[in-house]
Amino acid sequence: MHRRYNLTHFLLASIVVLSLTSLIVAIEAQAQIAFESDREWDGIRFEIYVMDIHGENLQRLTKNDFHDRSPSWSPDGKQIAFVSERSDRDWNRQIYVMDADGGNQRNLSNNDFDEWSPSWSSDGKRIAFNSDRNDRHGNRDIYVMDTDGGNLQRLTENFAHEWSPSWSPDGKRIVFVSNRNGNAEIYAMDADGANQQNLTNNPHPDGNPTWFNSPFSISPTGKKIMAWSWLKQVRR
Repeated sequence: MHRRYNLTHFLLASIVVLSLTSLIVAIEAQAQIAFESDREWDGIRFEIYVMDIHGENLQRLTKNDFHDRSPSWSPDGKQIAFVSERSDRDWNRQIYVMDADGGNQRNLSNNDFDEWSPSWSSDGKRIAFNSDRNDRHGNRDIYVMDTDGGNLQRLTENFAHEWSPSWSPDGKRIVFVSNRNGNAEIYAMDADGANQQNLTNNPHPDGNPTWFNSPFSISPTGKKIMAWSWLKQVRR
């Protein structure tokens, strides 16, 4: 019985350690700010930089002859998705991802059309973005893909622009902007594109929606709290 108690204690303690490790990584990522700037090129091109929350320890992550813009952190803080025009297809924008230190830069979307606004799902497995790749009228739609560029899905399809997707913390919904009613409004839909709903309805344009996403949303809801609870129960 004593051995079983120790084994249970060890397993639960391991869960807590792993959970706290993920949380610490997330907090470290939140202590940095990624941004775009043309400070070294005087308007010629933008690059991706990171700095700490006090504006210090500036690091330049990209360096090439094309624009790199719109950085988006992965939930675990290990990668950054961004938009780049470095392809040889008439300066079209593509979705890239790189390690948090700027290494291992790779193209996830490889086509002749423009892609914008990458947004990570809370579990770090998918990236939402908008693109005009399948619309002969040049309209933008919302797409999602795996973080290796595979399993592409188109979520919106109508004669309008849809842009600026942002995932809910639980990964079940995506909020975005659409002008399908003649004005830029905020919409939300399920992660598979179903149940699209207009959230704002006024004569003024609305844009750039962002879900609040706490560090605890890195893991499925409640797992970190339950791990602490289990550990306390075992220690009693």
